[in-house]
Amino acid sequence: MERRKFWNYENRLLLILSLGWGFLFFDRLGLNYLMPFILEDVQMTNTQITLIAAAFSLTWALGGYFGGSLADRMGKRKTVLVFTVLLFSLCSFTTGIATSFMSLLIIRMAMGLFEGPFFPSGTSILAVESSESRRGFNLGFLQNFSSNFLGGILGPIVLVAVAASIGWRTTFLLTIVPGIIVALLIWKYVKEPKPANESVSTVSQNKGEKVRLTELLKNKNIMLCTLIGIFLIPWYTLLFAFAPLYLVQVKGVSPNIMSYVMAAVGLSAAVWGFVVPALSDRWGRKPAMIIFSLISMLGPLSILYFNGPFWLLMLLVIIGCAGPGPMALYMSIIPSEALPAKYIGAAVGLTMGVGELIGGVGIVSLSGVLADSYGIATPLLMAAAFALISAVIGLFLTETSPIKLKKREELQTPPVSENPTHI
Repeated sequence: MERRKFWNYENRLLLILSLGWGFLFFDRLGLNYLMPFILEDVQMTNTQITLIAAAFSLTWALGGYFGGSLADRMGKRKTVLVFTVLLFSLCSFTTGIATSFMSLLIIRMAMGLFEGPFFPSGTSILAVESSESRRGFNLGFLQNFSSNFLGGILGPIVLVAVAASIGWRTTFLLTIVPGIIVALLIWKYVKEPKPANESVSTVSQNKGEKVRLTELLKNKNIMLCTLIGIFLIPWYTLLFAFAPLYLVQVKGVSPNIMSYVMAAVGLSAAVWGFVVPALSDRWGRKPAMIIFSLISMLGPLSILYFNGPFWLLMLLVIIGCAGPGPMALYMSIIPSEALPAKYIGAAVGLTMGVGELIGGVGIVSLSGVLADSYGIATPLLMAAAFALISAVIGLFLTETSPIKLKKREELQTPPVSENPTHI
């Protein structure tokens, strides 16, 4: 009985989608971890490195918004998930045959386009299949645990070790295998949600109905979440793009030691990524956004300025890279609670897409130019500043946690006397 309860559809769906999202980030972040190896074959400036990241964010943004909206309108989210997994895995495979900056740029742009629709489509399914008391935990776990466990913890250790043994090109060629496995799991076990089940809010899904951007932007929380994304996405991108290079080129650590520091970044992201959303179910989305955005300043600052024992640096990084927790709040949890169910895919695509477009493209591109002009520490300083800005924006959010709102409503409702006195 316990085994059957554990393997119910909600848990099965969460595990399969998390596995797909995890391997997506394993492929996405692999380029950052292997960049010291790639630069030995493909010479690039800091500006060119950030242009690759920015171009990826551009197509990710477009794929996320339009792919998420299309999946909602067609009611074919499962099909979208299967094809996106196969296609982004193929792009990761072809990264291994790139011979120049331009070929890397084109391949990663295609990869971003195909990765973009996965999260909005997966979130749309999971949000409507989650029980109310677990929605924050489920969406936070999906967004952050597996992506950071596979991409952030195992990624740097495994990829650097394999690349040191058989070369970075062969390492990328092997990444297509998990993508095929995940696509088969989604095809076999994931169900297309029925319109009657889509009860995250009071309005049901109308298949084929076009979601208007103006409807999304009328909501204050959607506007604020979109603004937070403009700063938190560069926090994430700059940390993962420049911390490996800063550790190797400036602090002089070996690629092996660098991989363990980056694994600590991934461990922090994995833990905070689902702990923060779970805490926000009780504390509220708004306090969690503010507190853990502030804590996220510690991650890049400790990499920059701490020169003490290695184990203490690891501890500071684990504590201070909490950003994926607030990212889960602004990107999926708050939007899924702020709007009717028919808008979820488009809303998640919007908050993710605009953040990737302005933050991931514009700000990240600028950071590469600044790194070439003022030093490679500049992007990490920018990351710390962006965490602070996100906390300030969080002050203006409206609370959406169902449990928190229910408790607030109970406190505001006056008790009804069992024996009223009539005068």
